[in-house]
Amino acid sequence: MAARKIFSFSLDGMEAMIGALDKLESDVERRLEEKLTKLALKVIHDAKRLAPLDEGDLETALNVGEVKRTIASMYIDLGASPEVDHYAVVQHEGFRKTESGASVELTPGEKTLSKGPYNGYMPGKKFLENALKMNEKLIFEELSKVLEG
Repeated sequence: MAARKIFSFSLDGMEAMIGALDKLESDVERRLEEKLTKLALKVIHDAKRLAPLDEGDLETALNVGEVKRTIASMYIDLGASPEVDHYAVVQHEGFRKTESGASVELTPGEKTLSKGPYNGYMPGKKFLENALKMNEKLIFEELSKVLEG
């Protein structure tokens, strides 16, 4: 009967490797949180430049929330404060419904038009959507850099 050979090996430094990976994860999360906040502030700045100005104070109501995390993702809310949600949605979409159900299209007033174009967009409806569009390339570039370190 042939003798059985036992194969064994050991790994030293596993704790150090796990610690390094944990630190790497924390660093990436911290950089991602900082970058998301910075980008959201830029989008809100641009949205304020594009927001209608004729009624209410929509510019002041635009804000950036805290970075939130789920099991698989990280995100940040941005937009109008809850007190002015209805007004902000109407202004963003550029129309409102009357009690009879008819749609009334909103047109930019004198104050909004006096703001002039900003980065190729006119102030008025779709102010937040247009702010996101104008920053889309920057957002992708900056978020891809987070993994680079």
